[in-house]
Amino acid sequence: MTTSELIMATSSEDATAVDTLRAQHAEILGRLTAIADGLSAAAGAAGQEFDQAFQDGITFIGETVLPHLRIADELLYPAARASAPAKLLVEATLAGTAAIAEQGTRLERATERPRAIAAAESARALVQARFAAEDDFLLPALAASPGVDLAAIVRELGTRTPVAQAPAAAHSHGACGCAESASAEAPELDVRAIPHAIRHATVFGAFDAVPAGSSMILIAHHDPIPLLNQLAERSGGRLEVAYEERGPEAWRLRLTRV
Repeated sequence: MTTSELIMATSSEDATAVDTLRAQHAEILGRLTAIADGLSAAAGAAGQEFDQAFQDGITFIGETVLPHLRIADELLYPAARASAPAKLLVEATLAGTAAIAEQGTRLERATERPRAIAAAESARALVQARFAAEDDFLLPALAASPGVDLAAIVRELGTRTPVAQAPAAAHSHGACGCAESASAEAPELDVRAIPHAIRHATVFGAFDAVPAGSSMILIAHHDPIPLLNQLAERSGGRLEVAYEERGPEAWRLRLTRV
């Protein structure tokens, strides 16, 4: 099953809950991907660009990603254990929380840029694998279970999960050293391969990782005007858009947080 397929749920509320949690996953993964890509893009840049992405990664994993996963462990997984087909998946996925926490610790302790980049990318890959298991298998199984009120679980998860704030303008805090003279390249997000149902949420998460005064590149298969309007509203108007390519096969836009 994929995120574009019909969900067989016991109620419309549970079906909506699946979509809600998938969107939350997309935002988290979008932001984590942008942070990891930002570290890679700034690997040879002046210290402040890399240092900002470095600190954003530590903060986001520690204050948003891990709390979300641990609350999900507490709320989602006991219900899933009652399902024999999902039991093995539950145990394997729960083990991944510790692995993600370990990568967060590796990132925080990194004193060299390659190690920080590797830790951030490992954390991203592990989170992506976990969310894929939940989105494609666990959530549909829970939605179809008459003994599980998935809508109530997702509501509680939403109220208990911390909301990440957009990072401030880039500044140097001395972490990870190695300042160099080159400028960082803007990280890119190609949404053409992302399922439509979670495409906007993924972009929201990615743009949330962009500090004031910095940019990301968005690649889409059409002019994303509705998405840009949503981003402008979400950012309080702190969005500047520059078209670098206008089709016909791809639209390439530079999105700057002002």
